[in-house]
Amino acid sequence: MKSLPTLIKLANQRVNNQRLRLAEFEKKNQELDHAMTALRGNLQFEADRARTDPMLGLQYGRYAQQVDIQIAGIMVKFEENKQRLVREQDRLATLFKDQKVLEVYKDQQQAKITKEQNDKQQKNMDELAARLKRKQASY
Repeated sequence: MKSLPTLIKLANQRVNNQRLRLAEFEKKNQELDHAMTALRGNLQFEADRARTDPMLGLQYGRYAQQVDIQIAGIMVKFEENKQRLVREQDRLATLFKDQKVLEVYKDQQQAKITKEQNDKQQKNMDELAARLKRKQASY
């Protein structure tokens, strides 16, 4: 079995790795959101241009369909990524709990060791006091 400090280091490493993974998913969500916003902005810009120029108006319909398909594809990716993000957040919460359990156990072990040391020191002091009292009584 691995030692407690090693288990704690592994738990810390897992938490840190999961945080990085979660940050990647959050970044991907932002990128997808920016892409959707840009496509919608381009669509609005082209719609405004199509209203003023009849030649562009003829091509606008096909362009709008293509952009709608792209936006729908990004929306699907966004929702998938959002679900993965929730799963990764749950996994991070589980890793935090595991890490906390190890840390609490370590603290309990340390408290137990400290108590044993204090008890031993108290016993030694009691023995010393008893010897001194016996010595003083013999004089």
